[in-house]
Amino acid sequence: MSVFFRWGVFGILGVAALLYAYNASKHMAEKRVAGQAPAASVAAQPAPASAEPEPVPGDLPSPRCAAELVVAQRALEARAQGEPLDRLLRIQEIAFQESTRRERLEKVATGWYRLEGAAPAPGALSAAVISECNRLGSSP
Repeated sequence: MSVFFRWGVFGILGVAALLYAYNASKHMAEKRVAGQAPAASVAAQPAPASAEPEPVPGDLPSPRCAAELVVAQRALEARAQGEPLDRLLRIQEIAFQESTRRERLEKVATGWYRLEGAAPAPGALSAAVISECNRLGSSP
C-alpha cells in the first residue's frame, strides 16, 4: 500500500509542476505582448503630413519590389526587438516562396538586419529598397 501512496503523491506533484510551467509560459507570453503594445501604438500613429509626400500612382513599386520593402521593414523591426536572424528568415513572406525568390528575399532580410548604425527613415528605406530592386530587375 505504501508504494501506491508514494507513486500517487509523485503523480500529483508531477501534474502540479506541469500546470505551473504551463501557466508561467502563458504569463510570459502575455507580458511579452504587453511590452510590444506601446511600441506598436507609437508606430501606428500617423506621421506628420510634411514627413513624406503622397505617392504618385506612377511611382508605385512593382509587387516584387513591394515584397522586398515589406521584408526590409520586418528585418529592421526584428533587429530593433532583438529577435534572432533565423526567426526572421522563417517569416511567411520569405519561407513560402520558390527557391530563387526565397534566396533573394533572404539576402534582402539579412542585409537590412545586419545594417550598421541607426535605421533609416521610412521614406529613405523605401527609396533604397525600391531602387535596389529596380537595379536588379532581371533577377526574380
